[in-house]
Amino acid sequence: MMKTVFLSLLILTFSQSTLAQQLTSKVVDENKKPLVGATVYFDGTTRGVITNLDGIFRIKKPENLSEPILVISYLGYETLYENNLNNLKNTYQLKPNPENLDTVDLYASPFSREDMLEVFEDNFLGKGRPARQCKILNLDDVIVYYVVKENTLYAKSMNPIIIKNNYLGYKIKFDLKDFQVKYSTKTLNEYYLKQSYYAGFSFFEDINPKKSRRRQKIYESSLNKFFKSLIEDNLDNTKFVLGYKGFAVRPEEIFGIKPLENDLSLIYLKSRVIKTFNSKYIPSKITLKHKRELSTLQFQKGHCRVDQFGNNLDIQNVLLIGDLSESKVAKMLPLNFSLEKLK
Repeated sequence: MMKTVFLSLLILTFSQSTLAQQLTSKVVDENKKPLVGATVYFDGTTRGVITNLDGIFRIKKPENLSEPILVISYLGYETLYENNLNNLKNTYQLKPNPENLDTVDLYASPFSREDMLEVFEDNFLGKGRPARQCKILNLDDVIVYYVVKENTLYAKSMNPIIIKNNYLGYKIKFDLKDFQVKYSTKTLNEYYLKQSYYAGFSFFEDINPKKSRRRQKIYESSLNKFFKSLIEDNLDNTKFVLGYKGFAVRPEEIFGIKPLENDLSLIYLKSRVIKTFNSKYIPSKITLKHKRELSTLQFQKGHCRVDQFGNNLDIQNVLLIGDLSESKVAKMLPLNFSLEKLK
């Protein structure tokens, strides 16, 4: 049976310890009138506020994220993103969302909306028990359509997608920027699925702190935990087992680590696992086992950058096959979860 390859693309942020800093600005509409109740948050975190009656917000910059992305959103308006927090504008003006999402004929899809939404949820939320305990509260806002000439299912939303994750105790606001599921032929059959990925910005609201044990369990088997343990030379204290060509291997046999600026690290494959054909690099596959879970990491370019929390900053460089490919929104944790759980 054909292997199904998933690529989950998330927009990540860089990390570094820094002093707490309060940011203040104002949010207005197209007529320069204050927008009351606009949501302002840092991507991938639980830190967010809303604007007051004057459209003003005050929010503290996360202490351990050196280059976080500030997201400003309001229902019916285009979302703004700011990563230059050292030169924050005094005022941010939001523009109304255009009425039409695209010039694409959304009604030409050869499949029913019900069938396409099922594929969307499988490839956005994931599968298994965590996904079954997730509910998209505004599914009617999601537009799904299939482009026959590309054998690809797309999804868009004018408003942030609101997910209630009862399994991990989070309410997530996900601003979807891209979603694609590619097939080898005109179908929605998973057997012919080639690749799926999504991109966007997320805000976490902790609605049930009692789910901390489940969160910890999800984190312990996550790719973030693996990368974090790898760069800290701490894999021996985890349940991860690496494999190459059917044999168990030590991490230092196949991986090299190079420190970079801003608390980043470059993880690269050593020469013994690098293959070429006609001087072209052939993606290398490393197996990763955690208890009963088995996955394959396919390094597309032989390297990737990660931050101090193990977040992969070069998502497209690492394709996931197997159990890790199912780690979608249903298993998503805040970017700095490994630090927050220690507090």
